[in-house]
Amino acid sequence: MTLTPDQIRNYHTDGFTIVEELIPPGLLKNIAEHLDRAALGQLDSGIAVQVEPEVQRLDIRPENPLNRIRKVSRVVRHDSFFRSVATCEPILSCMRDILGDNLRFFGDEAQLKPAFYGSAHAWHQDAPYFYSIPLPVATVWIAVDEATSENGCLQVVPGLHRQGILKRPNSDQPWFDEGEFDSTDAVPVVLNAGDALFFHLCLPHGSDSNTSSNRRRSLIYRYINVDRITTDMVPLVNRHGCLSNAPDSHLIFRMAIP
Repeated sequence: MTLTPDQIRNYHTDGFTIVEELIPPGLLKNIAEHLDRAALGQLDSGIAVQVEPEVQRLDIRPENPLNRIRKVSRVVRHDSFFRSVATCEPILSCMRDILGDNLRFFGDEAQLKPAFYGSAHAWHQDAPYFYSIPLPVATVWIAVDEATSENGCLQVVPGLHRQGILKRPNSDQPWFDEGEFDSTDAVPVVLNAGDALFFHLCLPHGSDSNTSSNRRRSLIYRYINVDRITTDMVPLVNRHGCLSNAPDSHLIFRMAIP
């Protein structure tokens, strides 16, 4: 699978492009099953699990343990199945069309967004989470379930990535406070299960809470073109001397893509 000229143009002009049916049904079923196992702690213990805020505060006490979890990360580092997905040809061929050939894996996470109370995600750009200037990084956001306005699909502001980093990064809060970002021109990214959104590291995006009766799981991978890195791209360092908000996988620049 390769991107069409229009899809490549959309990525560079709007900051994103949609690829329908990127992941075949059989593989998608396996991804869904592995995400649930990761959320339940049934895979490697190195996989990070984050609990929904309302569950953490004990405002909600779900009977199903899967409905406790907001997201998981470090899945590629700690699980061979997720590594195989990260190197599958449908994803890589599209990434090469966007970034070029010399790719490295950059990081992962999966948003599980449980039904009825899956939390919103504040408006933000991904770039300030990692470096002080934009990197040659692209993200693929795979819809494991149907993503709708009701269950909190991603929202983006087309074209705003061309302005670079809008909020100067700091070690405590790379996202926008409520009212700090004008989302008037935002559009919802409605996807069927198996569709994927490829987007730029500087594209502003966010999502509302899940008010529907359906989960909205997504698997998110990031890739970098190491041929386009310059010595000016210095990691952010927080007050503790650590790389600020580095990818949880710690595979930056290490995992070669065949």
